[in-house]
Amino acid sequence: MELRQLEYFVAVAEELHFSRAAERLHVAQPSVSEQVRALERELGLPLFERTSRAVMLTAAGRDLLPLAVELLKGAAELKVHAQQTARRLAGRVRIGFLADEYMTPMGQELMASVRRAHPRLDIEFLQVDFADHHRALEDGRVDVAFVMGPVPRTLVSIQLASSERLLAVSRAGSESSAGAALEARSAVSSVEGALDEPSVEGDAEAQAVVLPNQMSASAWRREWIPPRWPSGHVFVVGESRMEAMLAAVGAQRGVAVVPEYVSRYYPQPGVVFRQVPGLGPCSVEIAGLRSRQTEPEVAAFLDVARGLTRV
Repeated sequence: MELRQLEYFVAVAEELHFSRAAERLHVAQPSVSEQVRALERELGLPLFERTSRAVMLTAAGRDLLPLAVELLKGAAELKVHAQQTARRLAGRVRIGFLADEYMTPMGQELMASVRRAHPRLDIEFLQVDFADHHRALEDGRVDVAFVMGPVPRTLVSIQLASSERLLAVSRAGSESSAGAALEARSAVSSVEGALDEPSVEGDAEAQAVVLPNQMSASAWRREWIPPRWPSGHVFVVGESRMEAMLAAVGAQRGVAVVPEYVSRYYPQPGVVFRQVPGLGPCSVEIAGLRSRQTEPEVAAFLDVARGLTRV
């Protein structure tokens, strides 16, 4: 018994007409008649009563029709499952992360969806630093990564969430809490535009904005400099790690705009983190290298992420 025979039987049983069944199946009518007769011979009983005017199911045909429909449905489901299995990845993918992005609701949903779709895919995590998490994709250390926007043109990404940004300021080396609070308020005030150009030599250095070495491109400067900041008060730390940025802040060389997770993962005795009006959130995205976006592992993550964000 062939599935094609069952398919032809069901089509004739539902149409009660051999010609219409043939049109529905996009085959010639003689082929339908031949396959139905072959099925009847194999089963040893007639399935249809044929006259010059009508085609009707026999009692045996009526009994077998629901079973034939279920068998065809099961075969179709088996085919779909086989196709999905064939598309499942069985390699390895390295995911870059900064802190706990994969533990956010959308991050967890993304990872769970990828594991459901590709249970044989071996997933490895690699923590990357804020200062070079884009470069980790560009130099191939990771295949996909959670990144903070804006992303460079070399990457393709899907936004998953947003993260608060904070201003990291020095405690001013003061032993008194009052002195630290005063310094923090001074830095915050400058972010809000309350300070004009520094009038005292040394203020410019104290109020400079610290940027990481690898994130000094113009797009990043615009997004990670506090709003209405006086021009000319930006310098780039000659290091590529968050610790170096915060050390510069703690040494009163400047202030830094950082993602919220930095206040939890990089506590520094000489640095305080402040919420600043007008300092909006940054985007949290899953990204891959644009030149690698058609590779199976990269495409899988991006496709799943797009599906989640469309819901």
